[in-house]
Amino acid sequence: MTKTKTSKIVVNVPKSTQNLVPAKNRKYFRSVVDLGNHWIKAYIEGYELIREPSWYARCLSNTSNKLPGHVKYLSGVRTDLINTCWLVGNQAVRSGSSDLMRLVEDYTGKSSLWLQFFLGTLAHLPQINPQMNLEVTATCNDVKRHYEGIKSNAGTHKVELCGIFCTVNISFKAVLPEGIAALKSYKLNGAVTICDIGGGNTSISRFFDSESVGDVIALDFGAEYLIDKLCHSSDLKALIKQAPNKDIVNRSIEAGIRFKKTEADGKLPFLAYGDSDINFYPVYELELQDFINCRLREVIKQLEQYKLAGDQILIIGGGSKLPLLGAALKSKGFLISDNGAFDNLNGLIQEVV
Repeated sequence: MTKTKTSKIVVNVPKSTQNLVPAKNRKYFRSVVDLGNHWIKAYIEGYELIREPSWYARCLSNTSNKLPGHVKYLSGVRTDLINTCWLVGNQAVRSGSSDLMRLVEDYTGKSSLWLQFFLGTLAHLPQINPQMNLEVTATCNDVKRHYEGIKSNAGTHKVELCGIFCTVNISFKAVLPEGIAALKSYKLNGAVTICDIGGGNTSISRFFDSESVGDVIALDFGAEYLIDKLCHSSDLKALIKQAPNKDIVNRSIEAGIRFKKTEADGKLPFLAYGDSDINFYPVYELELQDFINCRLREVIKQLEQYKLAGDQILIIGGGSKLPLLGAALKSKGFLISDNGAFDNLNGLIQEVV
């Protein structure tokens, strides 16, 4: 195989304005949705891009229906959901619900809970129109596993979104593997392999001149492995003098490493636990090595073989932004995404706008 080399990755992200909202009487919208194990990312035509953590909770009786992410299902094709309500996103964490979960905890959740998360995402829009007809392009890590479940949500849903009545009509333009969006975003031609390190899954997709080659390799582990290891780390427990909170660990890693000056005019790598002054960088560095050696080793070997065969290797997904990991993979000659948050949206947005 031959390849077309690219010296620089350029991503054309659709331009937007702050607090962008469409006309109140608008009824038809195109949408691109990536339901991730850690984050749900969505483009709804006329609005800003949405990114919310994939937390889900059945609502408590004393929870306000005016909260962002609150959904009450009134009627529609999903008769199993009638008269139920739920929360999606940050407010789900704060609700105190005893059945709080993150999508990564449900093996089939990307399809069985697709509608709940999608409607919960709509409930974060700054303006909710009374009727929304949405043509959706959805992406997922394993199309064979999730295709039928996702498509079964086509139809009419009468709901309250953040306390506002809305009729939501959903049709699907396509359900695509996640890597295709990144391929279109980065305009890579020839032989390309895309490795998506997500929250709960790692997938490897191969392409030649934008056409898929073979089946997607989907592995049931991701950055959640590292987060779990940190939450069970005796060293971290001793450092913070309590059991680590998974949500705080996740946010701390996303905030990234900063450097503090020392008396010797050196730079001390500092990874703060939440909003505290506790530096758990040494614990993180140790557990990251375990993640690389125990979980990513075979993936990296496979990618190195593809690179020797002439493939360009692009690493995407939230895991590609793990502190120190991106640099380690870049040193092997892999291309590292510069927009992990919306890798699986941008290329497809350009096609629908």
